[in-house]
Amino acid sequence: MPTQNATLEQIEYRVVLALPNSQEVLVRYDGAVYRLPHVTIPKWARPSEELQQAIKRSWNLSVIILDFPPSPEGAPRCVVAQVHSLHHSDALTTVELDQLPESEITEQQRAMAQRILVGQCGERGCFLHRGWIDEAIEWLHSEAGKSISSTEDIRQYNASATFALVRFPMQDGSAYWLKATGAPNAHELAVTAALSKLCPEYLSPPIAVRRDWNAWLMREAGRPLETDFGFLALEQAVVSMSELQKTTVGSTEELRAAGAVEQRVGVLRAHFSELFNYLEEAMAQQISTKVPRLERQRLSEIGLIFQDACLRMEDLGIPDAVIHGDMNRGNILFDLFDDFHCRFIDWSEAYIGNPFVSFQHLLLLNTGELRETNDLRLKQAYRRAWLGLLDPVQIDAAFALMPLLAAASYLYGRGDWLRSSRRNDPQRQSYARSLARHMDRAAQAPELQEVLCH
Repeated sequence: MPTQNATLEQIEYRVVLALPNSQEVLVRYDGAVYRLPHVTIPKWARPSEELQQAIKRSWNLSVIILDFPPSPEGAPRCVVAQVHSLHHSDALTTVELDQLPESEITEQQRAMAQRILVGQCGERGCFLHRGWIDEAIEWLHSEAGKSISSTEDIRQYNASATFALVRFPMQDGSAYWLKATGAPNAHELAVTAALSKLCPEYLSPPIAVRRDWNAWLMREAGRPLETDFGFLALEQAVVSMSELQKTTVGSTEELRAAGAVEQRVGVLRAHFSELFNYLEEAMAQQISTKVPRLERQRLSEIGLIFQDACLRMEDLGIPDAVIHGDMNRGNILFDLFDDFHCRFIDWSEAYIGNPFVSFQHLLLLNTGELRETNDLRLKQAYRRAWLGLLDPVQIDAAFALMPLLAAASYLYGRGDWLRSSRRNDPQRQSYARSLARHMDRAAQAPELQEVLCH
């Protein structure tokens, strides 16, 4: 994961500003040559969101991000954006793309931008063509029966040829979201639809679907938990997640058919060797001396404990349910006006397995001086929710086993990366090392050892 100081790093983008109904682009003229406008954004932020805002600040232009043509090593990064503003700054002028010098844009970037300008990029994805946002606005109006407040207020959070995440504020003060996903997350629509049928009160159900975009519209259902809510909101999230999960018990095959990934404890145990071999590889790549490596012998010891924990968890007989594999505060919506209800979004990492995995991931969101006390309160809330389906012995044993197993769940994810080139990504290896250390601490916990001895 990036360090805190890394968030201060900046990235410069050169911006191809495509006009709505023209093959010309907006550029700067320095008296000698035409140059692309450029903006700088934080390295570890959402590029689409930051670029949209930076272009507005720098050039007073409202835009929709269309594409990120690849940049060769050492070349400036490039982004293509459609201009929404009717008027543009006097500091910018319009030219044909081929009037830009070679120093301003690489040959590949120029070719990809030109295909967007002439409307010949449809084979790559529907969100590259200019005007798709206008189609989306018309679609939203027809489905919701409302009008957006202004195109100037549209906020874009994700952009690519096949992905989109856009917020539309409406004239009546409400807001709607458009989300679209492509490979490898194309299944998210089907999973969201299936969960919405089972437990609509805990999701933001689609109000409309557009199959050719693999997109859906949702009414905004609350504010992210990451804003300014306190511990009580997190406690309600634990209760809401438990109720959602209980609703999915007995419906896991339906969710798996929709695209939820199999991640039962038996699956994690079956891939034990692959996971721990990878941890050994990742540790061998460690360069930093700030923390010691976990040696091969210790990883083998943790692996044996992990296998015992899997077997013990399977013996508990806890029913499988849905797991939210990306449990962060931004994916939890809290609505003060809906019985303090929490809803959960972003189900691209939906798994089928032990429900206590999601609880453990929620527990990691509890930070601060009262963490130990509040951890106990969260466990009590989750225990109360499951009493009736489970007995106290099952629940307490699951609490003790889960810190180790939930870390393995994070590491395994969908499992497909284990057999791809992604396993060699340095950032993934760094994250795996941090998870290995977490598993080391979890394996030493007295409560885990006690459960394994009984």
